[in-house]
Amino acid sequence: MTAITITVLLLVIGGFIAFAIVLQMKEQARLEKLRKIARLNNQLRQIRRYLDDLPPQYQPKDMRLWLFSRMIAVYDEILVVQPDGTLNRRRNNLAEEMTTFQTDKKKRRTKPINDEVLVMELKRLFESFKLFIAQSKKEKTLDGDTAFRYTNMMEFYSHKIHVDFHAYLARHAFLSGNMTTAIEMYKEAIAQIEPIQEFPEAQPLIEQYNETISEIESDMALQEAEENIMASEDGEDEEELDDEWDKFIDNSTFQKKERF
Repeated sequence: MTAITITVLLLVIGGFIAFAIVLQMKEQARLEKLRKIARLNNQLRQIRRYLDDLPPQYQPKDMRLWLFSRMIAVYDEILVVQPDGTLNRRRNNLAEEMTTFQTDKKKRRTKPINDEVLVMELKRLFESFKLFIAQSKKEKTLDGDTAFRYTNMMEFYSHKIHVDFHAYLARHAFLSGNMTTAIEMYKEAIAQIEPIQEFPEAQPLIEQYNETISEIESDMALQEAEENIMASEDGEDEEELDDEWDKFIDNSTFQKKERF
């Protein structure tokens, strides 16, 4: 085998190896691109869930705006990797939704916490959101002070949701006329505040529920007094009727004796 043949064979083999390496690198790049798109799409779904499923009372305006901005940023990352008209429209619609929310002065309606299953679901969502906050801080998409504030907020809400649930039960009992149960539920709501009593928002809740309990107890005492008065008046009326009946019987007997 001549040197030229050997050289050609080496070049062919080298070319084949280089071609195989290039193909492998392209495949790795393609897989990495797909993995990145999948990861970003998961982030989109995750953030959308926070936006949609966190009740308004547990989602301050600045936090919601941050979630909007994060979701838009994720869309932008996807569009760099994979330009797509549909994704671009979704991104623009989201930006419009964010602008509308930012300029809207109307307060969002509070969602009633009226079910134990809902309580457990939201507690899991709070825990998930705390992890998302930590990850965002690590990725430097959220500054440390804000991350600390949001984390404390989620810790507070994780307990407050039990407070809100018992407060809902108390209001429902009150509207149903079951005052004793209403008082018990308000007292339980106060007891649920104990783990978060160091938070500034806790004391006004305790005062509010104590005032409500006092008002209900005052109403119950007044109602009981009115019932006692009515019962007393009814008793007096019955005594007067008995006296009149006795007089009637006596008069009738006397008349009979007179005729006899």
